[in-house]
Amino acid sequence: MVRPPLAALVLAPALLLGGCSSDDGPRVDPSAAASAPVPGVTLPAGPLLDLVPTPEEVPAGMVPILKGSGPRGLAVVAGYSGTGPAQARAESALRSHGFQSAYVAQYANQGTGQVLSVLVTSFATAAGATADFGDDQRGTSGTPVPAEQLGDASSVTTQTITGSVSSELLLVRFLKGPRTWTLAYQAAPTADPQVGIALAKKLLERAG
Repeated sequence: MVRPPLAALVLAPALLLGGCSSDDGPRVDPSAAASAPVPGVTLPAGPLLDLVPTPEEVPAGMVPILKGSGPRGLAVVAGYSGTGPAQARAESALRSHGFQSAYVAQYANQGTGQVLSVLVTSFATAAGATADFGDDQRGTSGTPVPAEQLGDASSVTTQTITGSVSSELLLVRFLKGPRTWTLAYQAAPTADPQVGIALAKKLLERAG
């Protein structure tokens, strides 16, 4: 069974995160194109670095995708929701919610095809984070997965990704105080929800 090239995996749905969701689903991280995982390296520095998974915490065999990871500004995060009018609407919503900063961590395993992307976004107030989380929830699709609540609010969903290799995309969204997280994990043939839930718990512990 031939797997797609790593560059294609980087552009797979699991890496297409959105700070503000749209009906079309998450979008490509503009800085992730053509990037490749580099063994033995750490994620780029950033103020929210401690609130994303470290290379030691992700599933075995996954390594950081440096060009797809690092601090992100408002325009880039809004771009996850689309281009043109969709991006403009997302920028307006993020600004009204008090967006302050964001960080994306991306990992991949070339051998298994697993991909992981985590976006943490910080807002000026908990109320702003809650409003943004609510917008995301209204745009979320997929099959709900029964799970305990993570942080102040959360959701876990899965959806099937069709292609040359059938896989599954797990989305774990959660909120705590002035921050929101979107964790996307894609694996074939299925994505174990416990992988995402366990990572979410570790991040929440660090968030205090």
